Amino acid sequence: MPKERLFEEHFAYYDKWFDEHDNIYQTELQAIKRILPPFTKGVEIGVGTGRFAAPLGIRLGVEPSHNMAQIAKQRGIKVIEAEAENLPFDDKNFDFVLMVTTICFVDDIDKTLQEAKRILTDDGYLLIAFVDRDSKLGKMYEKNKDKSRFYKEATFFSKKEILQLLKKHGFVVKKCTETLFGPDLEHLSFAIYDGCKKGGAFLSLLARKKL
Repeated sequence: MPKERLFEEHFAYYDKWFDEHDNIYQTELQAIKRILPPFTKGVEIGVGTGRFAAPLGIRLGVEPSHNMAQIAKQRGIKVIEAEAENLPFDDKNFDFVLMVTTICFVDDIDKTLQEAKRILTDDGYLLIAFVDRDSKLGKMYEKNKDKSRFYKEATFFSKKEILQLLKKHGFVVKKCTETLFGPDLEHLSFAIYDGCKKGGAFLSLLARKKL
């Protein structure tokens, strides 16, 4: 598939991006940590090179790109090479599922959320972090996506759409943080706010599986 091939071919560029944009990376990490729930058994879907799973204490990840998975393994993550729409886990196997900038690259977001719900325990949490298409930065990404190595294959979603999808698939949003305010990467504010009502580009939603 085109999306997987992009990450397989450009895995080194992807991982290097975090070093070259460390201020953005650290801000995103802190925004997620702010609403990170306590968990016993967690998994990151779309673990990439382990940039988020490792510092957040998640030791298991799912990643379709072999080359990305190899780097994640070097960061101490056990990686299973599989797709978000077909997770190789039993029902109710995890109390926490994390997805960071994954939803814009999956082939079927409905099936992805169905699978996330399936593998969660009845009191489990799903944390989704993504770029809001309706934010200033999101609009810039959308406008210039054809020029990007990765985003040319992305499908961006708005906060409203993600909230509707979570509700549709049986999740209740409990907390939200937002950060990265500005029109492009060179003109950003790194403030982190709760509530997700100020127009930040990077949103983190913590949702609980609805019984």
